[in-house]
Amino acid sequence: MRGRILRIELRRSAAAISGALVAFFGIAGLYTLFLTDQGSVWDVQWTMLAGFQRVLLVLLWPLALGAGAWLARRDRRTRMEELLLTTPRPVRSRVLPSAVALGLCLGLGYLLVLGAGAVAMSPSYNHLGWVPIAVVGALSLVAAGWLGLGIGRLLPSTYTPPLLAVAGVLVLILPVQLGKDGGLDRAALLAPNLSTNLDEVTTVDGSSSLGQSAWFAGLALAGLVLAFAARRRGAVLAIVPALVGLVVALPMLAAGPPSGLRIDPAAVAEVCTTDGGPAVCVSKVHERDLAALTGPARRALELLAKLSDPPTSVHEVRSTRPGPQPTSEVWFDSENHNSESGWIGEGDALAVRVLAGAGTRPCGQPGFRDRAMAAAWLWGSYPLPGGEPAPTVTAERTALWEQFRSLPAAEQLQRVLVIRAVGLACPKGDRQ
Repeated sequence: MRGRILRIELRRSAAAISGALVAFFGIAGLYTLFLTDQGSVWDVQWTMLAGFQRVLLVLLWPLALGAGAWLARRDRRTRMEELLLTTPRPVRSRVLPSAVALGLCLGLGYLLVLGAGAVAMSPSYNHLGWVPIAVVGALSLVAAGWLGLGIGRLLPSTYTPPLLAVAGVLVLILPVQLGKDGGLDRAALLAPNLSTNLDEVTTVDGSSSLGQSAWFAGLALAGLVLAFAARRRGAVLAIVPALVGLVVALPMLAAGPPSGLRIDPAAVAEVCTTDGGPAVCVSKVHERDLAALTGPARRALELLAKLSDPPTSVHEVRSTRPGPQPTSEVWFDSENHNSESGWIGEGDALAVRVLAGAGTRPCGQPGFRDRAMAAAWLWGSYPLPGGEPAPTVTAERTALWEQFRSLPAAEQLQRVLVIRAVGLACPKGDRQ
């Protein structure tokens, strides 16, 4: 295939329009959320952006499928089909430039969506873990275009492109709906779209990405075989690459978690202070907010020193981290961090959050009253700094505080130690 022929295809065929439509609808999907103050589902971290692009494939993939079928009808629309059949030139040499142009434009359109999202991003840290997620998405889009091209040549009807697009939407929505009901497991990993957004520390498992790559490569080759088939009997051979891709993909998909998602070890790796003071540690994704937590966390450690066997360091942890909690550590729930604004509270209000439960995270059905009372006793007064609950709750807790303060000092200390012991022994946090 000569470069001149490819350039002509890029200029004159519908491939460029197909890529432009992918870019337009993808960027529109991103910025509709961004302009309505919902951009935090993708603009916080590279992995979240790449993952949300995969969510958008529920619309972009059927669009590429229909675009491929539309491009396949070009010869019939221009009434050149019979004339081309009389030439000795093989079908493959006539179709290949169109297929390459379509694949390039669809892939470029997908990358333009990524680039447009990057403009508005404020990533918490830079890494390359998002690249496989984006590559699989682009590969799936190319596979959709080539599959549509092959089906369009096999069934060159005016109705084929719209019917394929509608069928694609229905096929991709099904895993999303079944996933909500828990009715679909690993089979959903064969779909190009993710059925849920990624958070700051979640990524697509590596084995799942490899399996999906094999599957979509098989689909792409199946589409090319269909497109190159001179006769309908030859189209049966398209089943072979699709089956090979599926056979290669299934063991890889089975090797990963059922959802295909996992916690990113690099994102949750601890980053700690190094100034010689009591250690304060946060997740890598929150490294830029470490300085804001250090002062309040060390203030909380000073107040916790009145306990027997007090903690000496503060560690941000996810609520699902297995316990028990070491007595030498304060576990600060990562739910106290907002991806857009940082830590919830600052100064004294943030220190009080570290003191909740006497330096433990919520456990199971958390006793917020007991956790608040432990923080108040350590702080020395109630109400506590920071936002207050509803007036009825405040009145209830104020009465509980007065009752607590009326107890002998030794009993007050004992109750706080019991609250802390319950938190330390918790096998897992409040989101079990």
